[in-house]
Amino acid sequence: MRVFFGLELPAEVAMQIADWRDRQLGPGGRPVAPANFHITLAFIGEIAPGPQERLCLAVDGWLEQVRPRGGQLMLDCTGYWPRPGIYWVGPRTWPEPLSQLAHKLRQLAVGAGARRDRNPFQPHITVLRNCPTAPAAPVTQPAIRLSYRDFTLFESRQGKAGVSYHPVQQWELAWPG
Repeated sequence: MRVFFGLELPAEVAMQIADWRDRQLGPGGRPVAPANFHITLAFIGEIAPGPQERLCLAVDGWLEQVRPRGGQLMLDCTGYWPRPGIYWVGPRTWPEPLSQLAHKLRQLAVGAGARRDRNPFQPHITVLRNCPTAPAAPVTQPAIRLSYRDFTLFESRQGKAGVSYHPVQQWELAWPG
């Protein structure tokens, strides 16, 4: 099973992002289906059922001790990573608790046998894949608000229509206020 921890986007936010993408970006890549929009916190990769169960128990145990906070992001910038050929939408800045959550989940994933991810954490939503070059700069940058109150362990499944992501387990975050 191929899995990752991420933030699931509400349907209305996913549709706002898709609408912005479709109005602002021309050809230059393969559009990602709005149902697949998410923010990856920690990529795990292939994991057997036993280690996955231990990972989930480790997350449960950590959450009994610490209560990470949810928050809000303003999706207000874009970027292009040439090596994987992806164009993304994300926040210019984000709350430190989100970085701490991603760091801890990456640590727990390594403890379950995942490879250490040495890339700096940059919350983002991939909107185009297979971009041989960066698309032309959008006329208008996105300005989409995203609230997050939980995080999810997703399974990535390959099907006839491509990859789809399916929630395996979800954990609530403390909500400010």
